[in-house]
Amino acid sequence: MYLISGMHRSGTSLIAQLFHRAGADLGNPETLYGPDHWNPDGYFEQQAILAVNMPLIHGPWGKLAYFHLPSTQTILRRSQRFRAQIVSVAAEYNDRIVKETRFCLTLPAWLQHGTQVPAILICLRHPAAVAQSLKRRNWIGQQLVYGLWQTHVQRLLQAAAKIPTWIIRYENILDRERFAVEFGLAARFFGIHLNESQLKQLYHDSVKPGYNHHRDNQDDLPAAVNDLWQNLLTRHADQQEGAARSAIPGTTHHQT
Repeated sequence: MYLISGMHRSGTSLIAQLFHRAGADLGNPETLYGPDHWNPDGYFEQQAILAVNMPLIHGPWGKLAYFHLPSTQTILRRSQRFRAQIVSVAAEYNDRIVKETRFCLTLPAWLQHGTQVPAILICLRHPAAVAQSLKRRNWIGQQLVYGLWQTHVQRLLQAAAKIPTWIIRYENILDRERFAVEFGLAARFFGIHLNESQLKQLYHDSVKPGYNHHRDNQDDLPAAVNDLWQNLLTRHADQQEGAARSAIPGTTHHQT
């Protein structure tokens, strides 16, 4: 599975939608989790993936688990009950693009049970904007969100340490002037090559005014969160500079 992941409310759904409209294979559209008030265009998450990831995180606590996230060891232990399901779902979505924010926490369980993940696209949005969005949607405090952001991002980076990764910035996707480079390079990372006309059309069809309800505010970031954020910005800048010097090695062309 080629993964699109990142902290909740970091633009993963928009990025997945862009890949879908670019012709990428995200599985059967009829089995995608449906849209709602918060994502009226849809989440582009397969229900079979959610059926594994959600109980791995929630356990007996449901969504209250986000107030005290299970450790990776706990998730690995829970995954033993889902081994056959993980193997089956991973086989169904092998060589397809799969978007799910919860892979930030559950990826080690999928890897433990043999899931092949050739590449991961990490969606990055300013943590203050994520905090404001989650506060608006879930009524949870800013400091709790910062802790969740840090945990999600750190665990994903740790699990993906030996997997090729590419960082895509949500803010650049919303910027008409930066969109073509930002998404064009991310698409090439997954083996999809788009020309200027196709990228322009994707932006026109998918990026709507008002998507970025929350502005960056670096002043309020806790020190550890800001350090991680700055590290990711450096990684993003380095990958962009490297891509400008040479073509990104192609993987598989995941278009239907």
